[in-house]
Amino acid sequence: MPVYVDTKVCKGCGLCVFYCPKGVLKLSDKRNEKGYSTVEVYRPNNCVGCRLCEINCPDFAIYVENSDIVIRGGGRA
Repeated sequence: MPVYVDTKVCKGCGLCVFYCPKGVLKLSDKRNEKGYSTVEVYRPNNCVGCRLCEINCPDFAIYVENSDIVIRGGGRA
């Protein structure tokens, strides 16, 4: 699944890195315009589309594209 990080709003809190079960993201040495360290996509092919990074980002800086995970009851996540 393609994972996107909006580095303009990312504050580098690391919650996405912590919650990702597959090590897709890592903290970066790069800083954004506001001076915050950011997160970068490190292992994109490991992404399983669980969206835990996106759900736990307090700044809405992460987007997981085409997450077609079917949830119990037949709906889609």
